[in-house]
Amino acid sequence: MVNDPGSTGLSYDGSRAAALSLRDEVQETLSSAAVLSSSDDEVRIACGDDAAQFGGTRTIVVAADFDRAEWLDQAAASFEQRQGWKIQKKVAADGSSEATTAVSMVSADGYYLRLGEFSTAPQGGPVVVLSASGPCVEAPPE
Repeated sequence: MVNDPGSTGLSYDGSRAAALSLRDEVQETLSSAAVLSSSDDEVRIACGDDAAQFGGTRTIVVAADFDRAEWLDQAAASFEQRQGWKIQKKVAADGSSEATTAVSMVSADGYYLRLGEFSTAPQGGPVVVLSASGPCVEAPPE
C-alpha cells in the first residue's frame, strides 16, 4: 500500500524508525535461545517523484529445533488483534504441508511486514526473515 507522499505527516526518518520498531517488536517474540545470529540490510525505495519508502530486512539464523511455523502463526495472531492491519498467511507452494511458511501484514497507514522461514540458507542453517517497510513519504536529499 502506498500513501500519497506528505499525507502521513511523517519524515523519511520517522517512517524508518517506525518500521524498524515494528520489526524489532516482532523479533522480541523470538526466545533468545532460538536466535543464533542475525544480519540486517536496508534500502531506500523510490516510490514517486521526490518520494521514497524505507525497506529493511533482518535475517535471523535460528536453532534447528525452533518451530518456525508455530512462531509465524503466533505473530500473525498478535497482529490480527490490531485495528487497521490485514494479515495473509502462506503455506508450502507445492502443497506438501499446511504449515505456515510466511506471513504478510499490511497496516492501513502504509506499513508492511513480511515474515518468512527457510529450512536452509547460506547463513548456515534454518532462518527466519523479517522485512519491514514504511509508507511512501517525501524523500530526504541524498
